[in-house]
Amino acid sequence: MALTTAAPSVDPVRLRPGLAPYARTTVRLHPRRGTPGVTDSHLGGPLYWPAGEPWPHCADHRDVNGRPLGPYPMAAVAQLTAADFPEIPFPAGTDLVQVLWCTDWHDQPHPEGWGQSCRVFWRRTAEVTAVREPSAGEPGTGDAHDEDMVPRPCVLRPERMVEYPWYEELPGGLGEGLGEWYEEVSTVPGCKLGGSMGWATTDLPAALDCGDCGRPLTLFLQFDTYEFLGGHERDRWWPLEERHLVPGTPEFTAAREPTGMTVGRGGHAGLFLCSADPTHPPSFFTQ
Repeated sequence: MALTTAAPSVDPVRLRPGLAPYARTTVRLHPRRGTPGVTDSHLGGPLYWPAGEPWPHCADHRDVNGRPLGPYPMAAVAQLTAADFPEIPFPAGTDLVQVLWCTDWHDQPHPEGWGQSCRVFWRRTAEVTAVREPSAGEPGTGDAHDEDMVPRPCVLRPERMVEYPWYEELPGGLGEGLGEWYEEVSTVPGCKLGGSMGWATTDLPAALDCGDCGRPLTLFLQFDTYEFLGGHERDRWWPLEERHLVPGTPEFTAAREPTGMTVGRGGHAGLFLCSADPTHPPSFFTQ
Protein backbone atom coordinates (compact mmCIF):
# COMPACT_ATOMS: atom_id res chain seq x y z
CA MET A 1 0.00 0.00 0.00
CA ALA A 2 1.36 3.40 -0.96
CA LEU A 3 1.50 6.04 1.77
CA THR A 4 0.77 9.67 0.97
CA THR A 5 1.63 12.91 2.73
CA ALA A 6 -1.03 15.61 2.75
CA ALA A 7 -0.39 18.68 0.62
CA PRO A 8 0.80 21.75 2.55
CA SER A 9 -1.80 24.33 3.45
CA VAL A 10 0.45 27.15 2.22
CA ASP A 11 2.35 28.02 -0.95
CA PRO A 12 5.84 28.85 0.35
CA VAL A 13 6.95 30.59 -2.84
CA ARG A 14 3.93 32.90 -2.74
CA LEU A 15 4.68 33.83 0.86
CA ARG A 16 8.45 34.15 0.28
CA PRO A 17 9.24 34.27 -3.48
CA GLY A 18 12.97 34.00 -2.90
CA LEU A 19 12.55 30.40 -1.74
CA ALA A 20 11.90 29.08 -5.25
CA PRO A 21 15.54 28.19 -6.13
CA TYR A 22 15.99 26.30 -2.86
CA ALA A 23 13.29 23.67 -3.33
CA ARG A 24 14.73 20.18 -2.90
CA THR A 25 13.41 16.73 -3.67
CA THR A 26 13.54 14.26 -0.81
CA VAL A 27 12.30 10.68 -0.66
CA ARG A 28 10.18 9.94 2.35
CA LEU A 29 10.88 6.25 2.91
CA HIS A 30 7.77 5.42 4.97
CA PRO A 31 9.29 2.32 6.64
CA ARG A 32 6.74 -0.11 8.01
CA ARG A 33 7.39 -3.33 9.88
CA GLY A 34 7.54 -6.35 7.64
CA THR A 35 9.68 -9.14 6.25
CA PRO A 36 11.91 -7.69 3.53
CA GLY A 37 13.75 -10.02 1.18
CA VAL A 38 17.52 -10.18 1.26
CA THR A 39 17.79 -8.36 -2.10
CA ASP A 40 15.11 -5.75 -1.32
CA SER A 41 15.53 -2.13 -0.30
CA HIS A 42 14.74 -1.95 3.41
CA LEU A 43 15.68 -0.76 6.89
CA GLY A 44 16.85 -3.35 9.39
CA GLY A 45 16.65 -7.01 8.45
CA PRO A 46 19.01 -9.13 6.36
CA LEU A 47 21.62 -7.72 3.99
CA TYR A 48 22.73 -9.06 0.65
CA TRP A 49 26.17 -9.63 2.14
CA PRO A 50 28.84 -11.76 0.42
CA ALA A 51 29.36 -15.06 2.23
CA GLY A 52 33.14 -14.79 2.09
CA GLU A 53 33.39 -11.23 3.40
CA PRO A 54 33.93 -10.71 7.15
CA TRP A 55 31.14 -8.94 9.00
CA PRO A 56 32.21 -5.45 10.20
CA HIS A 57 33.03 -4.99 13.88
CA CYS A 58 33.66 -1.87 15.96
CA ALA A 59 36.81 -1.92 18.10
CA ASP A 60 36.59 1.67 19.32
CA HIS A 61 35.57 0.83 22.89
CA ARG A 62 37.39 1.23 26.22
CA ASP A 63 36.63 0.32 29.83
CA VAL A 64 36.94 2.79 32.72
CA ASN A 65 40.67 2.14 32.81
CA GLY A 66 41.14 2.77 29.11
CA ARG A 67 41.63 -0.87 28.20
CA PRO A 68 40.23 -2.04 24.84
CA LEU A 69 36.83 -3.73 24.79
CA GLY A 70 35.29 -5.72 21.97
CA PRO A 71 35.41 -5.67 19.04
CA TYR A 72 31.62 -5.79 18.76
CA PRO A 73 29.59 -6.66 15.63
CA MET A 74 27.94 -3.74 13.86
CA ALA A 75 24.19 -3.64 13.26
CA ALA A 76 22.58 -3.82 9.81
CA VAL A 77 20.70 -0.55 9.33
CA ALA A 78 19.76 0.03 5.69
CA GLN A 79 20.01 -1.44 2.21
CA LEU A 80 18.98 0.50 -0.91
CA THR A 81 19.11 -0.47 -4.58
CA ALA A 82 19.68 1.66 -7.67
CA ALA A 83 16.49 0.24 -9.18
CA ASP A 84 14.40 1.65 -6.32
CA PHE A 85 16.38 4.85 -5.76
CA PRO A 86 17.95 6.20 -8.96
CA GLU A 87 18.58 9.54 -7.23
CA ILE A 88 21.42 7.99 -5.18
CA PRO A 89 24.86 8.92 -6.61
CA PHE A 90 26.07 5.33 -6.91
CA PRO A 91 29.79 5.06 -7.71
CA ALA A 92 30.48 3.64 -11.17
CA GLY A 93 29.80 -0.07 -11.40
CA THR A 94 27.70 -0.31 -8.23
CA ASP A 95 23.95 -0.69 -7.75
CA LEU A 96 23.56 -1.52 -4.05
CA VAL A 97 24.41 0.47 -0.92
CA GLN A 98 24.43 -0.89 2.62
CA VAL A 99 24.69 0.99 5.92
CA LEU A 100 25.87 -0.51 9.21
CA TRP A 101 26.68 1.14 12.51
CA CYS A 102 27.84 0.49 16.05
CA THR A 103 24.92 0.57 18.45
CA ASP A 104 26.97 2.43 21.08
CA TRP A 105 27.47 6.20 21.05
CA HIS A 106 30.68 7.69 19.74
CA ASP A 107 32.13 11.18 19.62
CA GLN A 108 31.91 12.48 16.07
CA PRO A 109 34.92 14.60 15.09
CA HIS A 110 33.56 15.81 11.76
CA PRO A 111 31.19 17.52 12.17
CA GLU A 112 31.73 17.76 15.91
CA GLY A 113 28.95 15.97 17.76
CA TRP A 114 27.90 12.52 18.87
CA GLY A 115 26.15 9.53 17.38
CA GLN A 116 26.75 6.19 15.73
CA SER A 117 30.02 5.09 14.15
CA CYS A 118 28.87 4.23 10.62
CA ARG A 119 30.16 2.22 7.68
CA VAL A 120 28.79 2.51 4.13
CA PHE A 121 29.36 -0.25 1.56
CA TRP A 122 28.81 0.14 -2.19
CA ARG A 123 28.37 -3.09 -4.15
CA ARG A 124 27.61 -4.57 -7.55
CA THR A 125 24.74 -7.00 -7.00
CA ALA A 126 25.88 -9.38 -9.74
CA GLU A 127 29.17 -9.96 -7.91
CA VAL A 128 27.44 -11.39 -4.82
CA THR A 129 27.25 -15.07 -5.70
CA ALA A 130 26.62 -16.45 -2.20
CA VAL A 131 24.91 -14.68 0.70
CA ARG A 132 26.13 -14.75 4.27
CA GLU A 133 23.82 -16.11 6.97
CA PRO A 134 23.56 -13.94 10.11
CA SER A 135 25.31 -15.32 13.18
CA ALA A 136 23.62 -15.75 16.55
CA GLY A 137 24.33 -12.94 18.96
CA GLU A 138 24.67 -10.22 16.32
CA PRO A 139 22.51 -7.09 16.76
CA GLY A 140 19.02 -7.73 15.49
CA THR A 141 19.28 -11.53 15.28
CA GLY A 142 17.43 -12.30 18.51
CA ASP A 143 13.72 -12.27 19.22
CA ALA A 144 13.95 -9.25 21.54
CA HIS A 145 14.17 -5.76 20.04
CA ASP A 146 15.47 -3.99 23.10
CA GLU A 147 18.47 -2.19 21.64
CA ASP A 148 17.67 1.44 20.95
CA MET A 149 19.70 1.63 17.75
CA VAL A 150 18.91 -1.71 16.11
CA PRO A 151 16.05 -1.10 13.65
CA ARG A 152 13.29 -3.63 13.30
CA PRO A 153 13.04 -5.09 9.78
CA CYS A 154 10.98 -2.66 7.70
CA VAL A 155 9.77 -2.60 4.12
CA LEU A 156 9.75 0.78 2.37
CA ARG A 157 7.03 2.72 0.54
CA PRO A 158 8.97 5.60 -1.05
CA GLU A 159 7.25 8.92 -1.69
CA ARG A 160 9.02 11.71 -3.59
CA MET A 161 8.18 15.15 -2.33
CA VAL A 162 9.47 18.73 -2.26
CA GLU A 163 10.89 20.36 0.84
CA TYR A 164 12.84 23.51 1.66
CA PRO A 165 16.06 23.76 3.71
CA TRP A 166 16.37 24.40 7.41
CA TYR A 167 16.10 28.17 7.79
CA GLU A 168 19.76 28.53 8.87
CA GLU A 169 20.84 27.10 5.52
CA LEU A 170 19.11 29.85 3.57
CA PRO A 171 21.40 32.68 2.43
CA GLY A 172 21.28 36.31 3.45
CA GLY A 173 18.12 37.33 5.21
CA LEU A 174 15.93 34.79 3.41
CA GLY A 175 15.64 32.62 6.50
CA GLU A 176 14.67 35.47 8.82
CA GLY A 177 11.14 36.09 9.96
CA LEU A 178 9.71 32.83 8.63
CA GLY A 179 6.51 31.96 10.46
CA GLU A 180 5.15 28.65 11.68
CA TRP A 181 3.92 27.97 8.16
CA TYR A 182 7.49 27.18 7.16
CA GLU A 183 7.44 24.06 9.34
CA GLU A 184 4.90 22.59 6.90
CA VAL A 185 7.31 22.71 3.97
CA SER A 186 10.76 22.49 5.56
CA THR A 187 12.79 19.43 6.58
CA VAL A 188 10.44 16.50 6.15
CA PRO A 189 10.50 14.37 9.34
CA GLY A 190 10.82 10.61 9.58
CA CYS A 191 13.24 8.36 7.74
CA LYS A 192 14.13 9.83 4.38
CA LEU A 193 16.69 9.90 1.58
CA GLY A 194 18.27 13.25 0.71
CA GLY A 195 16.90 16.70 1.36
CA SER A 196 17.72 18.76 4.44
CA MET A 197 17.88 18.01 8.16
CA GLY A 198 16.51 20.13 10.98
CA TRP A 199 19.02 21.47 13.53
CA ALA A 200 16.75 22.70 16.32
CA THR A 201 18.76 21.01 19.09
CA THR A 202 22.28 22.17 18.26
CA ASP A 203 21.87 24.78 15.52
CA LEU A 204 23.52 24.25 12.16
CA PRO A 205 27.22 23.34 12.51
CA ALA A 206 29.68 26.02 11.47
CA ALA A 207 31.00 23.68 8.77
CA LEU A 208 29.57 20.59 7.12
CA ASP A 209 32.62 19.50 5.16
CA CYS A 210 34.14 16.14 4.29
CA GLY A 211 36.91 15.19 6.69
CA ASP A 212 38.94 13.73 3.82
CA CYS A 213 38.78 16.39 1.12
CA GLY A 214 36.98 19.40 2.58
CA ARG A 215 34.15 19.36 0.03
CA PRO A 216 30.59 19.95 1.28
CA LEU A 217 28.70 17.13 2.93
CA THR A 218 25.16 16.31 1.80
CA LEU A 219 22.44 14.50 3.72
CA PHE A 220 22.22 10.91 2.51
CA LEU A 221 19.83 9.32 5.01
CA GLN A 222 17.85 10.70 7.91
CA PHE A 223 16.78 8.36 10.72
CA ASP A 224 14.01 9.44 13.08
CA THR A 225 12.41 8.14 16.25
CA TYR A 226 8.96 9.10 14.94
CA GLU A 227 7.52 9.18 11.43
CA PHE A 228 4.92 11.74 12.43
CA LEU A 229 3.68 13.49 15.58
CA GLY A 230 1.01 12.41 18.01
CA GLY A 231 -1.78 11.67 15.57
CA HIS A 232 -3.52 15.06 15.48
CA GLU A 233 -5.65 15.32 12.36
CA ARG A 234 -3.90 18.58 11.42
CA ASP A 235 -0.51 16.85 11.43
CA ARG A 236 0.48 16.99 7.77
CA TRP A 237 3.01 14.17 8.21
CA TRP A 238 0.48 11.56 9.37
CA PRO A 239 -0.09 9.59 6.13
CA LEU A 240 -3.58 9.91 4.74
CA GLU A 241 -4.00 6.14 4.39
CA GLU A 242 -3.34 5.59 8.12
CA ARG A 243 -5.59 8.21 9.66
CA HIS A 244 -8.07 5.57 10.68
CA LEU A 245 -5.55 4.28 13.25
CA VAL A 246 -6.37 5.14 16.85
CA PRO A 247 -3.61 6.85 18.87
CA GLY A 248 -2.39 4.65 21.70
CA THR A 249 -3.14 1.37 19.96
CA PRO A 250 -0.37 -1.06 18.92
CA GLU A 251 -1.23 -0.47 15.25
CA PHE A 252 -0.81 3.28 15.62
CA THR A 253 2.49 2.89 17.47
CA ALA A 254 3.82 0.51 14.81
CA ALA A 255 3.03 3.11 12.13
CA ARG A 256 4.44 6.05 14.08
CA GLU A 257 7.54 4.23 15.40
CA PRO A 258 8.14 1.49 12.81
CA THR A 259 11.88 0.97 13.37
CA GLY A 260 11.54 0.84 17.15
CA MET A 261 14.68 2.98 17.50
CA THR A 262 15.13 5.80 19.97
CA VAL A 263 17.42 8.17 18.09
CA GLY A 264 19.30 10.44 20.46
CA ARG A 265 16.82 11.53 23.11
CA GLY A 266 13.82 10.79 20.96
CA GLY A 267 14.93 12.95 18.03
CA HIS A 268 16.51 12.32 14.66
CA ALA A 269 19.94 11.96 13.08
CA GLY A 270 21.56 12.36 9.69
CA LEU A 271 24.11 10.28 7.82
CA PHE A 272 26.06 12.67 5.59
CA LEU A 273 28.25 11.78 2.61
CA CYS A 274 30.86 13.73 0.68
CA SER A 275 29.30 15.53 -2.28
CA ALA A 276 32.42 14.91 -4.38
CA ASP A 277 33.01 11.24 -3.54
CA PRO A 278 30.42 9.19 -1.60
CA THR A 279 33.05 6.55 -0.84
CA HIS A 280 34.81 8.92 1.57
CA PRO A 281 34.14 8.14 5.26
CA PRO A 282 30.60 9.17 6.28
CA SER A 283 29.68 11.66 9.00
CA PHE A 284 26.82 11.15 11.43
CA PHE A 285 25.10 13.85 13.45
CA THR A 286 22.40 13.34 16.09
CA GLN A 287 19.73 15.84 17.12
